[in-house]
Amino acid sequence: MKKITIISALALCIGGLTAQMGAKIDQFYMDYSLINPAAMNTHDQGHVTLLYNKMFSAVPGSPQTTVLNVAMPVPSKNTGYGLYYMRERVGFSEMHNAYATYAYSFPIAGTTNLNLGVSVGALSQNFDMSKAVYISGNDPIIKSLLLTPPVTRADLRASAFVNGEKWFAGFAFSRLTKPRFDYVYYNYTAAYQMQSQGSLMLGYNIDLGDDLLLKPALYASAYDFNYFRVQYNVSMWYQDKFWLGVGGNDIGQIGANIGFSPQDDIKVSYSYNTPTGGQRIALGNSHEFHTFIGFAALGGGARSGTGNDGEGDADLNSANGGEGEDGEGSANVNSSGKGKNGDGEGNGGFGMSKEATITSLEDMRSMGMGNDTSKIKLPAIEKVKPGPGFYLVAGLHSSEAKANKQIKDLYKKGVLSYKIYDPSNKSYYVYLKDFASEKDANRGIFYYEAAVPQVWIREVK
Repeated sequence: MKKITIISALALCIGGLTAQMGAKIDQFYMDYSLINPAAMNTHDQGHVTLLYNKMFSAVPGSPQTTVLNVAMPVPSKNTGYGLYYMRERVGFSEMHNAYATYAYSFPIAGTTNLNLGVSVGALSQNFDMSKAVYISGNDPIIKSLLLTPPVTRADLRASAFVNGEKWFAGFAFSRLTKPRFDYVYYNYTAAYQMQSQGSLMLGYNIDLGDDLLLKPALYASAYDFNYFRVQYNVSMWYQDKFWLGVGGNDIGQIGANIGFSPQDDIKVSYSYNTPTGGQRIALGNSHEFHTFIGFAALGGGARSGTGNDGEGDADLNSANGGEGEDGEGSANVNSSGKGKNGDGEGNGGFGMSKEATITSLEDMRSMGMGNDTSKIKLPAIEKVKPGPGFYLVAGLHSSEAKANKQIKDLYKKGVLSYKIYDPSNKSYYVYLKDFASEKDANRGIFYYEAAVPQVWIREVK
């Protein structure tokens, strides 16, 4: 067999390593379900994650990873569904990973939950020899790679994720089937069997006050327990709007990450890593771009059937959706400071320019829409069990500050809500309406689902 040139040999070496070890994802802390599919159930609503990573930019044919992750949790049923696709490109090798995931959650104690996930999918590898540099086209191994069609093998993943109020830990295992890839040309073959992969993720959120949150995280990987990789990051977050961090890994790369949230349910971030020492010039830097998009940002916040002039024919905040509070006629959304009858007078409204202290959902309705949210004060509620009923819930939060933020965010979208506290799991629920029966609550979902994605029912006995 003739020798392959240095560039191709390097690409093949990196390609073989990546095929065995899997892609390197620097911003693993942005969406845990990228690494651990069971973690999708820690979210209140569905989301889409897009990621692109390019390692060792100075090396021709260096690894490039593209990821599309779709998570669809269903909090009311403690379940979640996910779709995952990743393309790994190294040199003239290309690996496609596609999975469908099912996850289920179990409450353990307090706010701690155990999430389990199983994923089934396929791995497919192909080679583009037009991107290879070699001396002889008659090399039998080159021909076996060139003339064999893409090879596809089934795969299986399993994952477990435990999350508390301020911490998380997760285990995941992939390529459990250890698929074997065979490339054959006459009597010559190029073949290998993939390694199983295991991963451990750990993290803790430290509240520093003044809307500052410190998030250290660790991600360790093992490959047939023959090779280990460690990545770490510490990020400082401000109001979930801006964050900045530093990190590194065991292969001698150090770097930083920065991100911001241009609007609710959208996060955009960038990570930069560079090798240390003499490797910096030979290998070059690594870059990664990450985008997180919640389903609500894809149009779920729009209302139908109501206008901003207080003359719509449906009220998202009425007892039965399409009826007024007295159960007759059409009701409006109380926008622009108008009264409940839409005549501009209002009964008991606080007015647009006044500061309002809200202590119940009824206060929200009395205030009406169109006010400046900075003037809406939401004092702390008692940590006691709420009254029995079926609550139409839009969000679950470990802190009251986050519940207050969602209440104001929903208000901006034209939806009135308030909060309750559940001592059984030490959590705050943002709810839209409470009902006496589950049947009425299910009917209420119909009127809210267009404006509030992933709304569910919480029963309090």
